[in-house]
Amino acid sequence: MQLVIIAGGLGKRLRPLTLTRPKALIPLVDRPLVVHLLDSLPPSCDEAIIAVNYMYEQVRDFFREHEFRVAVRVVDEPVPLGTGGALKNVERYLRGSFAVYHGDIVDTVDFDDLVRTHRKAGRIGTLALWPVDDPSAFGAVEVERGRITRFVEKPAKGDTASRLVNAGRYVFEPTVLDFIERGRPISMEREVFPRLIEQGLTPYRFDGWWSDAGTLANYLNAQHLLLAAGRAKIAPEADVTAGILRPPVYIGAGSFVEGRLGPDVVIGKSCKVGRASVVNATLLEGVSVDDKAEIASSIIGAGAAIGEGAHVRDSILEDGVQIPPHAEIEDDRVAA
Repeated sequence: MQLVIIAGGLGKRLRPLTLTRPKALIPLVDRPLVVHLLDSLPPSCDEAIIAVNYMYEQVRDFFREHEFRVAVRVVDEPVPLGTGGALKNVERYLRGSFAVYHGDIVDTVDFDDLVRTHRKAGRIGTLALWPVDDPSAFGAVEVERGRITRFVEKPAKGDTASRLVNAGRYVFEPTVLDFIERGRPISMEREVFPRLIEQGLTPYRFDGWWSDAGTLANYLNAQHLLLAAGRAKIAPEADVTAGILRPPVYIGAGSFVEGRLGPDVVIGKSCKVGRASVVNATLLEGVSVDDKAEIASSIIGAGAAIGEGAHVRDSILEDGVQIPPHAEIEDDRVAA
């Protein structure tokens, strides 16, 4: 079974980190975002086709330099044409039934079980669904008698009783490509899926956890889920003897910590954290944090420096940003 990974978005909601790297290669705990997805694939998936537009060369070069159990083909989409256009662009490489994953999601979907459900139902497509408290930010999916019957885009209160949302994991028959017009932007979710209801769409529900990672809040939630699922670790080469740690935390090799960390903190390689406080945050490789600084609910780009007594909350800092002592950064996006 082939898998198409849609990874062509600009990652605007994670800027400025995505000004210099594609979203698929943003580190999430201990590896790039897209690698979490590849690591979850079973032997039955024999090829992953990664559909890329933004910073295609970076993604291509990454997969030339790293090997994975599954064969990886990176396909350039010269003009971004939505999720439908991305699928149509890789049509020539598809050999039969195929799976599709959005590249900015981490979850516990069982690939083989999703495929089995699709084959047993014998319909044109199968969509993984996940329950949420408020579907208004996603779009609800209504299900009756084992079939998907309606999609409700960003429903207002009372528009639908369903709390199920599209989880970004699908299996399709090749005929689904006949519903995608070539050469214009097409959204699978808004344009194609509603047309497929009459052809037959099967819902697939799964246990465990699910999160996208496309916004600051969702990225930190995905990090929390991964740490809780066993990714927490302190590298043997890290020095945390002077620090106070509240698990779960991940601390990379070569990092030195004196301050208070956690819970839900990731410290990349070669970071230095003085007598500071870091909670629910990510520090990418080579970050330095001076004494009395406080970092919460934020992502700090590689090589950034946080001055003494500075406070950073609910913010994303680009690689190399220098925050002066006693600065107050809140709900901001700071470029170098």
